[in-house]
Amino acid sequence: MALIQIAQLNELPENSMRGFIYGELHIAVFRIGETIYATDNVCSHEEADLTDGWLEAEDCAVECPLHGARFDIRSGQALSLPAYRPIAVYPVRVEDGQIWVELP
Repeated sequence: MALIQIAQLNELPENSMRGFIYGELHIAVFRIGETIYATDNVCSHEEADLTDGWLEAEDCAVECPLHGARFDIRSGQALSLPAYRPIAVYPVRVEDGQIWVELP
């Protein structure tokens, strides 16, 4: 596992999301209130960036822009069809205003 500094906390407003590329990994980082989450940024149903979709902050979910599949950003579980496979979730820590993500 590699721990990478992916962004500054102040670059990610509350209840927002942003995509990052690290090598061949497409990572989505979400900020819900003061909590930061990181997942794969590619829908498990079709090749679409989840951060081009909609963040549902009240449900801690993201909706894919192509076919409306929803994922829980805390667990990666698919919440609605057409997706049925989960997306990967990555450990996150915030230190000194920087967001760090642990990647495989």
